[in-house]
Amino acid sequence: MLIQIITTIVVLFLITRVGGRLKRREITFKEALFWALLWFGVGIVVLYPKLADRVASYIGLQTATGIDLVVYIAVGLAFYLIFRLFVHIERVERDITKIIRHLALKDEE
Repeated sequence: MLIQIITTIVVLFLITRVGGRLKRREITFKEALFWALLWFGVGIVVLYPKLADRVASYIGLQTATGIDLVVYIAVGLAFYLIFRLFVHIERVERDITKIIRHLALKDEE
């Protein structure tokens, strides 16, 4: 019961942080919606763990519990976010290279 209370408080804090970042325009509405739904989902699973069990059995994970489903989703989401970060970093590096080349050619003139 204590872990549910602590996790609920953390989830509410994180949702308010997402709202604050959206308000300061540090993230887009789409990103804010994604993170708010993610944290809301975490809150639902914490408050209603049997719901995750039912969803896991509905999906076809007969021997798995709801927490297994949550872990599978978390790992998949982590890989997706790592991929997005990789693509973003590659694009930033490419842009920096273009800028440096442009500045080097401009200084040469």
